[in-house]
Amino acid sequence: MFQYRYRFEGKGRRYDLGSYPNLSLSDARACVPELKGITESGMDVKSVKASQKVGKKTVLKPKLEDCMDLFLDKYVTSLRESTQRFYRYTLNKYIPNAFEQPVEDITRKEWYAYFDGVEESSTPHMANSLIKKLKTCLNFCKERDLISDHSLNEIRTKSVGSASNTGDRTPSVVEIKAILEEFGRSKSYPTTVNVVRMIVLTGARCGEVRCMQSKDINFDTGIWTVPKEKSKTNTRILRPLGLKALELVKWQVKTFGGFSDYVFPSASYKNEIGPATINKMCRTIVKRMDIERWSVHDFRRSLSTLLTEDGVPLHITEKMLGHKLGGILSVYNKSEYIEDQRKAYKVWEEMINVDFVY
Repeated sequence: MFQYRYRFEGKGRRYDLGSYPNLSLSDARACVPELKGITESGMDVKSVKASQKVGKKTVLKPKLEDCMDLFLDKYVTSLRESTQRFYRYTLNKYIPNAFEQPVEDITRKEWYAYFDGVEESSTPHMANSLIKKLKTCLNFCKERDLISDHSLNEIRTKSVGSASNTGDRTPSVVEIKAILEEFGRSKSYPTTVNVVRMIVLTGARCGEVRCMQSKDINFDTGIWTVPKEKSKTNTRILRPLGLKALELVKWQVKTFGGFSDYVFPSASYKNEIGPATINKMCRTIVKRMDIERWSVHDFRRSLSTLLTEDGVPLHITEKMLGHKLGGILSVYNKSEYIEDQRKAYKVWEEMINVDFVY
């Protein structure tokens, strides 16, 4: 008699498969993956097989991947395109194969171990961001009756990783030069290095730079248009690129334009380069240098602060950063201040004064 031995609710159990020669050894072994899947799903093999015999349909409890699929299909698709990309990238990176058991059976202890692993492999901020997204995902699935409950709501969000705080780090011109020179000495993928260079030169958001496409650039006027679906503020942003920034974009397009529509493509050329690639390289550079920790977002603060101190009007630096003008200006003044921005970018590139080697 061939038997499948397993444990259910802490007790050892056996399920009879059949006897030789009616059931061969190879056929008995072929039954194991299905039975193993049932036990790993937290169900009793005997009960499941018995219900199948009487024609009842047995529905296995949903796993985390099932919740992710529903969430991406029914919830995330209603968000902005740029937000959709971030959700899909993050969830597809950290969810598949994270847990063997169904969502409803994941304990708090197992959740904590999972987020600790994310924090170690990435950053505390990523772990904190991920628990927020997963809570939204699982609560959505609970409302849709895909799952009855989950233990993630028992964990305080602030107890996982660390939230992204509004920083006050403003790298000086000397620091920025040193950082760019260190990037130039690195052996990283050229596109990865050039994304950071572009962020420094333009003061644009990392996501705006990463998602830049050739069609967004007017090479005659040097104007980079960020479509509203790619901008954080959901409004179109116009930036006149400085000479160094335009030269960098031209090099990227010349080098990778035949393989991808993205100016800064991933290694597969199918998509834009991912944020994790940028963050990993920046962490490596930070470790090499004996200066205070920084992030690419800090360069936006440097551009605004240093140019304002140099006499550039605040409303111009706000346009360069892609911010909406506040107060009465947002109602009546629709100017993009292209020429004023162009002059300010010229000042900024001269202030940084670093030559890039491609």
